Amino acid sequence: MMDVLSRFGRLDELIQMVYQGFDRFVVLSQVDESAWTIHLALKGPGGRWWRGARSSQDILGIIGTSVTPQALDILAERLSETFVNGELAIDDWSPEKGANIKLTLGPTSKNPVQVPLVELSPTEGATYAAALLSEIALQAQPRRCRLNPPTFSASTTRLPPLVRAPSPPKTLDRKEALNAPPLPTEAQRKIQVLEAELAEAKAQKAKSKSPPLNSGAKSTAVTQAPRGASLANPHKKARKYQALEFASDEE
Repeated sequence: MMDVLSRFGRLDELIQMVYQGFDRFVVLSQVDESAWTIHLALKGPGGRWWRGARSSQDILGIIGTSVTPQALDILAERLSETFVNGELAIDDWSPEKGANIKLTLGPTSKNPVQVPLVELSPTEGATYAAALLSEIALQAQPRRCRLNPPTFSASTTRLPPLVRAPSPPKTLDRKEALNAPPLPTEAQRKIQVLEAELAEAKAQKAKSKSPPLNSGAKSTAVTQAPRGASLANPHKKARKYQALEFASDEE
């Protein structure tokens, strides 16, 4: 027996919006080994769910007597394109409970395909919605849990790394300096060059601050006055005083 549903893999995991009057519907198409299943949801505060399925025998009845693998592929391709292009309609629509409605694929085409739908109970609808959301959550994990794929590159959204100011150099004490690992030869050479340049800069700075020597300046040293000179006028000799002698009364 021909595996009919394996030819309908392109109709699996399809979703589409249907706008009909003031109502909006969500249509989902799924294919497994037992049937091609359609789920229909009415969007709004009074949300409701419907479900319909087509078995292998139903699909063979759509094709007719000339059933070949090529005919199945052509039908699956046509239905997939019709679904993706939004050529869908809700026939016999009625907001009444228990109304028999149908999903029609290709309503304006020569051979439209209809899937009868049966309304689900609130519990069945909630169960299916929860299962659908769990599938969406699993598929979002490779996208960093985003519901929809990002429209921009993920690299542009990353924040640049924080640039911290460099810490001031730590002054090592004698013990730490002795225990510090030796620096590479190239680093030691650079340090020696920097130390030499620093010493030379200090010497140039000290030399520029010292006052220039004046060869014509007089010496500030105090010349010791010659012995016997006047203290008031060192170049003038001091006067000598002779002691006065008085005659004795006996003479």
